[in-house]
Amino acid sequence: ALAAFDAPSREECTANRVNSNTPLQALVLLNDATYAEAARVLAAEALHRGGKAPDTAIAWAWNRALSRPPRPSELAVLRDLRVQQLERYRTKPAEAAELLSIGAAPLSRDLPPAELAAMTAVARAILNLHETITRN
Repeated sequence: ALAAFDAPSREECTANRVNSNTPLQALVLLNDATYAEAARVLAAEALHRGGKAPDTAIAWAWNRALSRPPRPSELAVLRDLRVQQLERYRTKPAEAAELLSIGAAPLSRDLPPAELAAMTAVARAILNLHETITRN
């Protein structure tokens, strides 16, 4: 992951790093077990703390990751993603179980697996935004 994100070697100090955004970075953020687990935990927190309505849970996760509320157009895209993924995971519960089994963090047993998996897909999208992964 460090190589994908152009991290300098630890042999010397680096005062300023070059910002880059490559397809390889997106693949790491979407497929690495650490990031998949982080998205699952963020999704569970959003469902617990964000409120019952999907829009409020999505907005909570967005605000937590980006320190600002989502714009209506951003919320609409994530709402559509959630609906699409919820339908997918309701019809394919084995895929939901596979996604939710990634990582060592305890699984939130009080949430329906399809709902948590769909929200995990939303959280993965949020955590993969350029705005999330860069400082400026």
